[in-house]
Amino acid sequence: MTAAADSLGSEAWLRTPWLSLTAKAVALPVSGLAALLSVRTIVNELGVAGYALFAVVTTLPALLPIGDLGAGAAVIDAIASSDGSGTCREHIQRTVVSGARALTWTGLFIAASSVLAVWSGAHTKILGTAAGTGAGACLITVGVLLACSLPLSLGASTLSAVGRFHVAQLLQAGGSVLGLAVILVAAALHAPAAMYCAAGPFGQCVGGATALLITGRQLRMPLLRTVALSLRPGLRTTRIIHLAGPMAVISATSALTYGTDRLVLGHVAGAVDVAVYSAGAQLYAPASSLIQAAGLSLWALFTRHRTTDDRSPKAELLRLTWRFTAAAVPIGALLVTAGPFVASWMMHGRVVVGGELMAAFATLILVHAVNYPVGMWLTDAASLHFQAVCTAVIAVLSLALSIPLAAALGPAGPVLASTAAYGSCVLAPCFRRVFRNG
Repeated sequence: MTAAADSLGSEAWLRTPWLSLTAKAVALPVSGLAALLSVRTIVNELGVAGYALFAVVTTLPALLPIGDLGAGAAVIDAIASSDGSGTCREHIQRTVVSGARALTWTGLFIAASSVLAVWSGAHTKILGTAAGTGAGACLITVGVLLACSLPLSLGASTLSAVGRFHVAQLLQAGGSVLGLAVILVAAALHAPAAMYCAAGPFGQCVGGATALLITGRQLRMPLLRTVALSLRPGLRTTRIIHLAGPMAVISATSALTYGTDRLVLGHVAGAVDVAVYSAGAQLYAPASSLIQAAGLSLWALFTRHRTTDDRSPKAELLRLTWRFTAAAVPIGALLVTAGPFVASWMMHGRVVVGGELMAAFATLILVHAVNYPVGMWLTDAASLHFQAVCTAVIAVLSLALSIPLAAALGPAGPVLASTAAYGSCVLAPCFRRVFRNG
């Protein structure tokens, strides 16, 4: 085994994902409590129908086939593989400009599209049964704030690239608290639904800007200023499509896979099922983010490893896979045992969140956990292209399965569809690529 591989197998390398997981675990009670209080406040002020509107509108950005346009992948690669030379620093600068410029133009287009959708009345068809009073204002508010948050989302990628992804987790929790503060102010003012919808995206904007400031200080580069002025003429860019392209496809297809669940339920079932699913998803999201935080922290480590040895360290990947699986089991068990009670309390007992929905979410967490180490190793350009093909397949398969399963099983149906599609079309092919082909 090479020196690089030895480094990968050392305790220092193996501790890295657990540092991020621990940071997330510390932040989780804060962000989780903020989310629970936010939902309870919204249901109390706007009712179940109002919460259904809030849930659908605020999760619509997940349906947009953009993510960060894959720019985060290019930024991580540029920073993590840098040796500190002037050439590398210039490459980082050009990469950030390229990514931020693409995201800024995309955000402006989305903001304009949200206004056009409301002006034409198309938003009522998009939202389905969840559409209600103030739906147009909610959609425009989220569209405009999304336009601001897109380029700022590069902040988490820059922190990950310098080995401080755990700081990004803490900033995310801070954004949740800020969002709760906005919601409490909205409730005190008896504000319209649009102000409640603005809370989350506003917190994301502040968190992203702070992340760019922190990384900029460490690298001694004006990253926030670079992002904010990315449209300025004369700034030099670089080619990022070889990494950003496949990553953009992965983000888009993942969004379609998991983001259509509420819309499927809204059309196949009804507003109550949307509310039940959304209450369960409020608990699934923070639970899943624990494993995700540990997994994403591996990206920069593996990028640095590949600068000296591009062979897959199979023994260490298996070791990490067992550790991720072991971490996912108690997380899923807690979700199944406590989830129904907490989710039902969150909904003021007006709807019942069943154990079958939470068990489906726990299974989805498990299959993601098993794949994270291998998936993070497959982040060079060729492997990202491979994963992009896999995720495109599961987007189609998951939607095809979600419709009949939602009709038969209710809120748990789309989750089970996503689990089956992910396991067969992503997890199995990725393991085959690493352990059979090396």
